Amino acid sequence: MGELEILNVHKLSKEFRVMWQGRALAAATGTTAAVLLSVLAHNYDDAMPVMLRVVKPITWDAENQTVKAPFLSSAGKVAKSGAIVADVVQANGKIVKGAVLYLNETELRDDFRRLADRLKLSDADRTEMFMAVQRWVVADTRLDPNFDPKDPDAKRLN
Repeated sequence: MGELEILNVHKLSKEFRVMWQGRALAAATGTTAAVLLSVLAHNYDDAMPVMLRVVKPITWDAENQTVKAPFLSSAGKVAKSGAIVADVVQANGKIVKGAVLYLNETELRDDFRRLADRLKLSDADRTEMFMAVQRWVVADTRLDPNFDPKDPDAKRLN
């Protein structure tokens, strides 16, 4: 690697560490870290390999160019129960479909609000983070609140 490339990598490393994405990735733990990693991958796919190598290298398998298990392998969904679920690849490679991450949207919101508070994110960074989380939840399988069970089509649609 040439001197210029090393300087560019070092500069990029500094930039990632001050951005909310890098700061959050470095600070998050447990379920929050797993969800955040998936949120970032969903929203900033091209930047993830570099960001992981710079900010959280223990989660990156450089040889295979992938995230080390365990990790979320899907975006989030709202289940019929209202729980936030996603597919999880466990450390042993087993895939768990629709694993419950949060019991409801409020738990997800509050978890990320606590992370934003801990990091003292600016209003603009908070907005960007919550918009990324919102885009990560790609489906809501709860019944339509306007659904009328007396409707003759109700049985057909259930």
